[in-house]
Parts: sequence; C-alpha cells; structure tokens
Amino acid sequence: MDDLADRLNQIMAQRSLKASKIADATGITRPAMSRYLANRSGISAENLIKLSQYLNVSPDWLLNGSDAPESIKMSKSVSVDKNTIIEVQRELIERLKKDVGRLEAVLKKTKNPTKPNKQKVGFMKKHKKPKK
Repeated sequence: MDDLADRLNQIMAQRSLKASKIADATGITRPAMSRYLANRSGISAENLIKLSQYLNVSPDWLLNGSDAPESIKMSKSVSVDKNTIIEVQRELIERLKKDVGRLEAVLKKTKNPTKPNKQKVGFMKKHKKPKK
C-alpha cells in the first residue's frame, strides 16, 4: 500500500462500495472523492475524519497504512488527534474569515436604510399629512 488512493480503492473493493455512495454519505463532493481516488489531491483533515468514520477505520490507517490492522475499528466516541482537530479548526476559521469579508463587501455596496434618498424626501414633502 503506497497511499490514500490505494487504501481507499482496497477498502471499496473489499466492501463493494462505490465512490459516489461514500461521497454522498459523508458530504464530501464527488469531484473531491474522485481526486482522492486518483491520487491527484491531498485530503483535508475534515474529509479524512469523515471518511475514516464512515469506513470505520483509523485516520492513521487511511493516511499512512499504519501497522494497526484494518479490523481494529475506530470508535466514534474516541477523540481525534489534537493536531487534526486544530487543523480542522484552522480551516473553519479561514472559511469564516472569507465569509465575513464577502458579507462586509456586500454591506458596503448596500445603501444605508437609515438615510432616505432624495426621491423619498421629495415625495414625503409633497404628500405631507395635514396637522390637526
């Protein structure tokens, strides 16, 4: 076993699984799954965890083909390596920063609703309700 792609292909063959089924069940996009299987892309920590939990193997086995036999199942209650958690958190923070930046850009383009435009002011002057 050389790499993630080999191990994924091996476990899929053993269990008669299709890449599309794994992708759909884990929330990993089909193109990303295809890249992992073709060894054209590294895997994110988040997707590594999703795959290892779905396939019920350790993330270490998927990445490194560690000596631990595949039959040793990863318990979903077992905490994940701290470095993996930190990496996932970093990715989430970066995504949130990008989202905040996009929202700020949209807000800058949006007119301030507390400052009415000149047309509204003119309309309000013309159609002023008489005081009683």
